[in-house]
Amino acid sequence: MFLVLTSSKGISSVVTSRILGVNQKTAWKLRHAIREMMDDRQGTAGRLSGVVEVDEAFVGGKPKFRHGVKNKRGRGTGKSIALVAAARNGQARAVLIPNAQRRTMKPIIEGWIDPTSALITDKNPNYVKIGASFASHHTIQHNKRQYANTKTGAHINTVEAVNAVVQRALIGVYHRLGRKHLQRYLDEMIWRWNHRTTESKVRKRKSSSGLPSTEATTVWKPIPVVEQMRGLLCAAVGRQMRRTSS
Repeated sequence: MFLVLTSSKGISSVVTSRILGVNQKTAWKLRHAIREMMDDRQGTAGRLSGVVEVDEAFVGGKPKFRHGVKNKRGRGTGKSIALVAAARNGQARAVLIPNAQRRTMKPIIEGWIDPTSALITDKNPNYVKIGASFASHHTIQHNKRQYANTKTGAHINTVEAVNAVVQRALIGVYHRLGRKHLQRYLDEMIWRWNHRTTESKVRKRKSSSGLPSTEATTVWKPIPVVEQMRGLLCAAVGRQMRRTSS
């Protein structure tokens, strides 16, 4: 559990087995047991509130190159679809969905997000009626090179940062995430995202005139591993994790 909680992108079962001195299958089983404890799809952490961004993530590697074949991107692919929501206060949710249709996403989004929140999405028409359930709904349109609206404060950079974490773990650690176990990997990455806290840093700089000046920035850092361990062990109660069904 310490190895999992202190890794920035995750740790593979091969490396875990090497550190612990067990075989790879044992390490794989241990990792999935820990990911099962990271599951918060029942909403015990509460609903997202404030300004909440929603987007879909298409999880999967780049298709193998074939001469003369142009692979589709985004919604045109056969990749696994994850619905991701991220509040700007640092909390996020993610779940695998069979399709990106409104009837599939609407009950999930309404269950995740407080109705008094401001919803921000892209221009996907499926979000129009979903947005009517919230206090306000703002959109941006990436295919027209609109990435932020200064008047409304609308952007989906936060939820895209969550999606980027998933992609970095896929590229750097796991390499391939099959549909069967993908939800558990998402639970691990969302746990890591949700267990952070802000920290202010003051940096000393020199202005163009040569006079010293200070600049305050806010950075996100993981909460102490002991606190994460307490939360993880509390989540183990009632999970009934066993090697076999009996």
